[in-house]
This record gives sequence, structure tokens and C-alpha cells, in this order.
Amino acid sequence: MNATDPTSAALSWRPQAFGERRAGAIEDPIVEPLWTGLRVLAHVDRGRAVLRDLDGDPVDDFPEINEALAEAVRAERAVLDAHLTHQPIQAIAEVAARDNLDAPKATAVVGQMWFGALLRGRRKKVSLDPETVGRDPLPSGVDIAIVAVDLLSLDDQPLLDIPLLERKRILESVLVESELVRRGIYIRPPIDTWIGSWRTFGFNRMAFKAANSRYLPGRPNPDWAIADLPIR
Repeated sequence: MNATDPTSAALSWRPQAFGERRAGAIEDPIVEPLWTGLRVLAHVDRGRAVLRDLDGDPVDDFPEINEALAEAVRAERAVLDAHLTHQPIQAIAEVAARDNLDAPKATAVVGQMWFGALLRGRRKKVSLDPETVGRDPLPSGVDIAIVAVDLLSLDDQPLLDIPLLERKRILESVLVESELVRRGIYIRPPIDTWIGSWRTFGFNRMAFKAANSRYLPGRPNPDWAIADLPIR
């Protein structure tokens, strides 16, 4: 392959970073729970999948996910923005057990979300630094899945200049879900009815992404922002 080959060019892409604007300043947003874990770009090429982290290094620890993803993509080639995380396949009972740790007061925080803590009766502050997104250490001894949230290329056709909402709709048509392969959930405001269920599954941050935003590989996008998930 030469340097101008679309597949070779896509290997140089890195996940788009979040900007530093307030979430409330994002126009016409799509809102997603922000997955904890390791953010990757997944390159699927004729029945073989390769995962690369934020720094472009291969992630070789989950061959079963690579195999499942290669089978799940209904195309010869594709590049997906995704997260390696335990959240979609954790048992609800396990989350409930974390939620019911001894609290100092009935009025204090009673939930201990993944990477959260009861600290003198207060919820540990969650980092909203865009640089930390996608670098959470994966827990040991639990099952891990891959959650695809964006589609960047399909059969050597870059989709970077296509609006985000359309990219997500294409993703739904080409990715078949399984136990190890999931598509990320997204909604349009208002979001109040979703806050409680997202917390139940251990989410503590959310992403606001402009529905019309393009994808800027390896660069911050001012139309993408992160926010703390409100306590209800």
C-alpha cells in the first residue's frame, strides 16, 4: 500500500479530543453517557480487527473482542471510534452492591459509582479534564466489551466531513451488536428522564456533541464537551 491509500492514511488517525467549552454552550447537542475505560480506534479490514489507543499503540489484550468486532461489521473495511469498558456487561446486582455501601448519613451520598468513592460523606469529584477521557485503567477480573460511538470510514470512504448524527445512523446499519460488541446510546435533550438510569449503570460523566459536528482526528473539537452527570 502506498501513502495515499485510504486504509494506510486511516492508520495515522487518532481519536478526536473533546474541547473545553461548557456543555451548555454546545448547539443542537447529542448527549451520551461517557464510558469509562480505554478509548480506541478500531480498524476492521477484511475479517480482521486491530485496536489502537489514544497514542496510536496497538491494544492486543482482548483477542476475543477483536474477533467479535470483525464478525460484527457488515462491511469489508471500517474505522470506528470506540471504548473498551466493562460497563455494558456488568451485572446490575454488582452496581447495586456498590450503591449500598455504608453511608455516614441518610442525607449523604449513598452511591459509589465506578471510580467514585464515599469520602467524608461526599462524592469524589470527577475529573472533567478532556485530556483524561479514555485513559481510565480497565478493572481486572471482569469481562470487557467494546462500545462503538462513531464511524469514521466505511469501505475506504472517509466519513469525517459527514455530520455526526448521520455517521451514527450509518453505524447502526453496519454494526451488529453482540455480548462483546455494543453501540453507544445517545439521546437528544431533554435528558432528565435518563439521568437516574445512567447513574444506575455507574456513569458519572456525559458527553455533549453537536449533531452537525465533523470529526477532527487527533485534534480537540470545540463542538464536543464533557459534563458531570447531575445528582438527582
